[in-house]
This record gives sequence, structure tokens and C-alpha cells, in this order.
Amino acid sequence: MFVAIALMASAYASAAATPPQTASAGVEKEPTLQLSDFAAPPPASGKGYRIDPKVPVAGYLGQFAMHTDLGDMKVEGSGLLKQRIAEVGPSIELQKMSKSKVFVDALGSSAENSAKAVGRAMAHPVDTVAGVPAGVGRLFTSIGKTASSTTSGDTAGAASEALGVNEAKREIAKNVGIDPYTTNPQLSGRLDDLAEAAVAGGISLNVAMSVATAGVATAISATATISNLAWDLPPEDIRARNDKELAALTVDEATREKFLNNRWYTPTMAISFVDALKELGVHDDANALVALSANAASEVEARFFIAQLRLAQSYAKGGDAIVSIGTVGDVGAFRTASGKLLLPAPVDYLSWDEYVKSFVESNNAATGEHLVWLTGKASPMATAQLRAKGWSLRERVPQD
Repeated sequence: MFVAIALMASAYASAAATPPQTASAGVEKEPTLQLSDFAAPPPASGKGYRIDPKVPVAGYLGQFAMHTDLGDMKVEGSGLLKQRIAEVGPSIELQKMSKSKVFVDALGSSAENSAKAVGRAMAHPVDTVAGVPAGVGRLFTSIGKTASSTTSGDTAGAASEALGVNEAKREIAKNVGIDPYTTNPQLSGRLDDLAEAAVAGGISLNVAMSVATAGVATAISATATISNLAWDLPPEDIRARNDKELAALTVDEATREKFLNNRWYTPTMAISFVDALKELGVHDDANALVALSANAASEVEARFFIAQLRLAQSYAKGGDAIVSIGTVGDVGAFRTASGKLLLPAPVDYLSWDEYVKSFVESNNAATGEHLVWLTGKASPMATAQLRAKGWSLRERVPQD
């Protein structure tokens, strides 16, 4: 049980980082860093966006303040920040599209007033959950404690699919190379409005997209993180496909149901999780990790578990295969062919705080060499303490 905690705790700090404040004897508080202190930081500014130079750390993730031409937003974690930067261009493109004559006419033909519908594009709030702390710190506060169920049905999505709105939404998203299920508040509502307008107005998307983009349909931000399945299949088909793949990995029906009903795993994210688990090549040993991942109580927690699997894949490419999957506390742990215990920690900065200290000191280390892979950095105190406990640390591990 000690393993998982230690792993997370080792993920953060650079010599250039702002010295953390002492919380109490032997531990430290999470600091406020400079953007340049983060591992592989993005440019502080670019076309259509700017990031505040000072970044508080909460729950082991940077809490970035991003300002764009379309508004401001808070972004948790470096991984999501890179995605949000990639979405700036498409956001501007869709704004232009919503003002093009072909879509304005379509909006005017719909049941809603066109001006009202266009204006809704920035008014679709992204779901949040009350009571869940920032970052992924909840996963390290105690072993075995999980948030209440976050499952929900998707009857509205099924209705939209029947009307053709979801199909139109996926087509528009594919045209500009974005995730059709993005939680970006500057994109999600606008995608919905454009899709609804196209269907209600009875226009051909091929014609509408060609006119709205002056005949240039170019994937602006498409990356390997967006599966073609997210663009090509309706959500219910994606769900059935994921259920079948998890069943093949001997994940039991109740666990599959809980995972697939967790609202924080969008269809795109669920594909990423299932594919990463399948590609890891470990069979008959996935149930515990899927059960744990099904308890994700926020988007950042869901992304954490996906990133853990990807980091395990990266490790295995070095020649030491992953032979079993388990959990330590509330995070995933992976046993390698050489007997090592790998704890991937996709976090930005890990301080030696009271939670990490408590977990490490209250649990015996598992057998074999312990490896901690961090996408970010560990504070000097965390580094020293973890190494004193026998952990091997690797920082700044690239994240796909």
C-alpha cells in the first residue's frame, strides 16, 4: 500500500522552483511556481492565448490561468493545458463559422432565434462536482476512501443521436480536428449550437462546412489522442465496443457497468482508457484497476488513470514487460517481468506533504525494487525522503 503513495509523492520539484512554505515539522505545503518551473512548459503566450506566469499547485497539479481571445478559463494540469492550447485555433475557427451566412441562415430556420442561439455558444457551463478538491490529491489522502457514485445515464444523448445532432457534431469536430466531446467551455457549447442549427435548418454539412471555411476543410488540432472512433461512431456504439473489450480482459459485468456509466469518462476518454489497457498486453488482471478507475470523481482523476496506463506502456517499451496490474491505495501499480514495482505518477509537482508522509510512513514497502515515474518533478524534500525509503525516481517522463 505504501507504494502508490510514494510514487505520487516523488513527482515534483526543480531547483528553480519557488521554495515551498513549511506546513509543520517535517512536511511542506504545495507551492506557487513560475510557469517556467514546470517540466516542458508550453510557451507563455501564442496566437489567441496567454498563460499567467504564476501557477499555484493544488492536488499535485498546476492550476493554470489561461486567457484567450474568447474568454478566460482555469486549467488543471500540464497535460490538459496542452490540449486547451491546441484547441485555441479551432475555437476561433468555430466562432467564425457560427457567424457565416450559411449557419446564421440555418439558425434562423431553427425553432430558436438565431441571435439567441449564436450567443449561447459561450454560455454552456462545463459540469463540475462539488466537494472534490482540485487536482488528484484526493487519491492520496487515504486508502480505500472513494467519492460517491458519479454515474449518470445519457438519455439526452440518445435523443440527440436519433435526431442526427450528434452525428452533425462529430462531423464538424472532425473537420476542425477536435474532440467532439471536449469539455472546453469555449468549444462544447458552440459545437452543440452549430450541430443543432445544421439539423434544424436542413442544410448539408458538406456544403455548410465548405462555405463557412471558404472551401478549406483542414484538421487544425487533430492528434493521436483523438481516436477516429470518436468521430465515426455514435456514443452507444462506442460504449458497446468498450464493454466488449473490457469483457475480453475478464473485467466483471458490474465493474464494466460502473466504469462505462462514469460521466467523467467521455466517449473519447473511455476509448483511450480501454485501448491503453488492452495494448498493455496484460490479460486476466485488469479488474481491480478498472474498478478503481471507475471511482474517478472528476475529469482530472479520469485523465490520471488513463495517463498511468500510457506511462506503463512507455516503460514496457524499454524491454521490461508489464506482467501484472494491481492497485496500491487509490492508484494503479504495475509489476514488471524483472520483479520491479512501477508506480507511474502523471502529476506536475509533488511535495512532501502530510498526506504523502503519512502514507509512506504508515505502510511497509512492497518487495522488489520500487520505481517512480513522474511526468513532472519532485520537490527536493520529497526526492530525499523517497530515496531514503529505497525508491528509484525518474522525473520529466514524456507524456503522450
